[in-house]
Parts: sequence; structure tokens; C-alpha cells
Amino acid sequence: MSSKASFLIVDDEQEVCNFFSYLLKQKGYRVITANSGTEAMEIIAENHFNTALVDLKLPDANGLDILKAIKGRQPDCEVIIITGYSTVKSAVEAIQLGALDYVEKPFVDINEMEALLDKSLTVRPVSEELSKAIQEQGFIIGRSQKMLNLISAAQKIAKKNITILIQGETGTGKEVLARYIHSVSHRSDRPFLAFNCGAFTETLLESELFGHEKGSFTGATHRKKGIFELAHKATLFLDEIDSASPAIQIKLLRVLETGEFLRVGGEEMCKIDVRIITATNADLAGKVAENKFREDLFYRLDVASLNIPPLRERQEDIELFIEFFLGKEAQAKQISLKQFSPEALELIKKHEWPGNIRELSNTVAQALLLSKGNLIEVEDLPERIRREFKINNLESLEQQMTAAVSKSAFACLPETGEKLNSLLNQFADNLFNAITFREGFDFELFNTEISNWRDDLLATLIEKALDDTYGNQVKAAELLQVTPRALRYHLQKARKKDNTNQS
Repeated sequence: MSSKASFLIVDDEQEVCNFFSYLLKQKGYRVITANSGTEAMEIIAENHFNTALVDLKLPDANGLDILKAIKGRQPDCEVIIITGYSTVKSAVEAIQLGALDYVEKPFVDINEMEALLDKSLTVRPVSEELSKAIQEQGFIIGRSQKMLNLISAAQKIAKKNITILIQGETGTGKEVLARYIHSVSHRSDRPFLAFNCGAFTETLLESELFGHEKGSFTGATHRKKGIFELAHKATLFLDEIDSASPAIQIKLLRVLETGEFLRVGGEEMCKIDVRIITATNADLAGKVAENKFREDLFYRLDVASLNIPPLRERQEDIELFIEFFLGKEAQAKQISLKQFSPEALELIKKHEWPGNIRELSNTVAQALLLSKGNLIEVEDLPERIRREFKINNLESLEQQMTAAVSKSAFACLPETGEKLNSLLNQFADNLFNAITFREGFDFELFNTEISNWRDDLLATLIEKALDDTYGNQVKAAELLQVTPRALRYHLQKARKKDNTNQS
């Protein structure tokens, strides 16, 4: 490491500042300390640092504000957050804001601390640091900075023995993230067990989670271990945690507080050591406010919170996911690799994806099977996406037609134009009142009919002009204020259409 490296220590406890000053100056580094937020801000404005260690709780400032200030002025400066256990949640938030890592007081392992300080001077970009571990899990995170920060935070807290709450909409990949956390944790050599709390009735859920003794209820013919016992020393992922009943919530709270529980019908206390990761697509804090979820359990689960952004907020990643799913499906089904046509790809990008990555994965698999050529076309996409395309185009057409009739569409007819414009307005009103877009509408057929009507109207106008000039195309063109070439083009188009209709 370079002997010119500079460190900033921000902590209101002078003993902490002295500890890091001694540790770092021994290595020949420059160290400046600050005991308040105000002092830290003044120092940041006048000095450049390689690494800053910032306490989350300062007498006059929030450590997150100091972090933002450092990253705003000196983006290359790595920030390590100093925290107590009670502020671990904020420390995780700090990582998602760009902090390198966090350390908890008191500092027990000095060797681990020195390794982290060394790493802060040689840290690689987040995407490079994570790429190998992510690929080993068989999934991609894309280019979105939100996801890069999220995965970086997940990697950091994976090595801490704390409970994690993963929140995100349906299909965003909550279980995939949980599996990744397990794979980079100290329990990676032990099993990962996933359990859906919404898949069982209250009675069955209790038995599945905590096990039961023989004879504890009808059908209990033998002792059964629950998922908690099976997950001893391992990682347990509880999905749809918001589905747990009040009675189950009480037992979950006890397990989290003491690591102990009773089997259903049992008298012997079971002691376990389990890393718990929970997930929900519901607003758990909102459920607490509505008294639908225990507040004390919520705080036990929400020690570290990770929020997965929906796919609609990660537009830059859609093409990467498509390539990934195309390759995966083609290999699984042993068929040739295909691509989406530009039109189909554009339509996919415009979709809102309420089912998120799961919906996209299913869409790619379905389109791959339905397509006949090497290109996946618009017609190979599911009806829900094509219908949305038609609705959007119809709404756009409505806006265009409304704009057209709001102006004088017949300005070329001073005497009768106003009357005809009124009729056109009436036509547009009747048309759109008769259509219920959300029930589906054949846009392509409607577009063809409107185009045919327009072509017929233009052909009739040209014929009338030719009648008035006894078939003289040059004079007819003058009457219509177009070039003879343009008139011949419209004539050829009309005659070609007539020949097609006759045949």
C-alpha cells in the first residue's frame, strides 16, 4: 500500500479516534480526526482522503449525511461506517448509499479490522468484485446501480450473523437473493432451506415449522422434526412472512429472541442455531400500523432490510435478462439460439412487467417455443403484451385524431369547412365512445380500414378533378395543388388496389 494514503476518522469518542490513529500511523499513513459532524465537514472541504471511518451517531449530525457529503465531494474515497448493534439497519442503508462496509463496536478482531482497512485502499469496482460470486449462483444482476449497491450490501451483511428482511414485489427474485446471501455467508457449507408461510393453514404451519410429538393431534402417528430443527446450523428462508397468524408470530418471536421452541404437543425445549432470512411482497411496516403484524416481531426481523427494485425501475437491464433467459431456455430445451426482432424487443421494453423478472422469464420461454424462424416476432409474444401495444397505439391515435379535429381539418374549404369539421368531431366522439379499449380491440384491422377509407377518399378527389379537366392530369394536378408526379402516384396506388380487390 502507498505510504501517502490518507485516512479520516469521525467519531465523538476520542478513544476511538486514538485507537485508529495509533493503528494507522504505525503503518505510515496520514490520519486526521474529527469529533463532530461540523468539524468533519470543514476537514472534508479542505483535504482529500483515500478512506474515511464515520460513526453513524454523532452529537450534531447523522453519519449518513457525512457519507453523502464525502461521496459528493470525493467519490473515490471509500467510507467505512462505525456502528453499534442497535444501528445495524442504518449501517446497511449506508452500504446501499455507497459505503464500503461497516464495523460494530466494540472492535474485537483487530486482524479483521486491519484487513478491511487494507482492502479500502485496493478495492475494485463493485461489478468486478461481485461478478464471480454472482456467476457461480447462475443469475445476473445487470448494470443498474440500485442493484449493484443492493448486492454489495447483501454480500457485506451475509457475513454478519444477523436476521435479514428482503422486501420486493412478486417475481423480483427474493429467494434468489436469499440463496446468494447464504452462498457467501459463513454457513455456506450447510443446507439452505426455503419455506413458504403462505402455503399452509395455521395448524399445519405450526407443525411444519416447529414439528410435533406423537399423538399431539389426529394423524400425528410419530414424532416429526420441524423446519427449524432441520435448519440447525444452516440458513432458513421464510417467504411470505406476513401470512403468519398472530399465534405463529408469537412463537417466531420467541425463537428469534431465545433460539428455543417447543414442538406441537411437546414438553421438551428445543435449542437451535439458525440464520433466518425472511421475505415479503407486502408493506410490513404498514401491516404493523394496521395491527395486522406484531411490532416487536417486525423489529426483530428488520435488523437488516434489503429492498429489491422492480424491473420497471431497471430498464437498462431488460436486454441483459433477455439474453440470459434465451441462452438458458435454448440450452435446457436443446434448440437453436434465437433473437428478438427490433420491433418485438421495443415492445418488451415498453411493457410494465407487473410480474417482474419471473414474468419476463416466462415470456421469453413462451415466445421461444412459439416462434418458427430464427427471429422472435411481435406475433410470438403473449396476447397480454400485444394487447397492451394495441391499446397504447389506439390511445395515441385517439390523441392524434382529437388534435386533428380540434384544428380546422377542412381549412381548404372556407365555406363548408366549419360544418364538415363539426361532423368530423362528431364522428370521432361516436367512434371513441363505442370502443372499450381495455376489453381488447383489433388495432391492425381498424388501421387497415381507416387507411382504405383515406385512400378511397383521395382517389375520389382525384377522379373528380380529372372529370373537371376532361382527363388532363397536368391541369388536375394544378387544381389539387400537387405535382403531376404526385397525382400519378396516387392514381397508380388506387388502380393497383382496385385490381387487387377485383382479383
